[in-house]
Amino acid sequence: MDIRTTINAMGSTQSISIYIVQKGTSKIYTEINAAFVNQRSIVNGSKMKVIDLKTNKSQVVPYNGEALEAMSYVQFNPLDAGEWENPKYVSENLYSIKGRKGSLYYNSKKKRIEKYELEEDDKYVLTTFEYDAENNLSRMKIDVDADGVKTSIITEILRMRNSKDFPDFLFEF
Repeated sequence: MDIRTTINAMGSTQSISIYIVQKGTSKIYTEINAAFVNQRSIVNGSKMKVIDLKTNKSQVVPYNGEALEAMSYVQFNPLDAGEWENPKYVSENLYSIKGRKGSLYYNSKKKRIEKYELEEDDKYVLTTFEYDAENNLSRMKIDVDADGVKTSIITEILRMRNSKDFPDFLFEF
């Protein structure tokens, strides 16, 4: 999976590119490229090699199975957290599912989440989801308005492939 996240806040833009390959439960390859970090992490079983791509310095450390920070991008599902009410019909194939932290809108015909809204105190968050022709998530846009400060976060899934063609020797160190 190849992901790019762009953050626009207060007239400033930052971009983060993340490349992730997972082969089974014990082999994970990630690259994170941003203004503040350029790093490759390779997990093989109980060891992890971390490489600073700017200096090419590396270190091998024990790996305890905790999810890498980059993996949080591929494991997003808003229904995994909190309690949710039963779906309520909105229109055509669209249903609203309310939770403690907002409302999710689900398209029953296309079997996908269309948007997620959160409103509390002085904060409003709207997340919209876009899909490709095969109904795979291709883009997620989060607009936040907190205390009058507007921020936009766009996450694009640039490429998603099966890991079977990724060479095993890249996990060796």
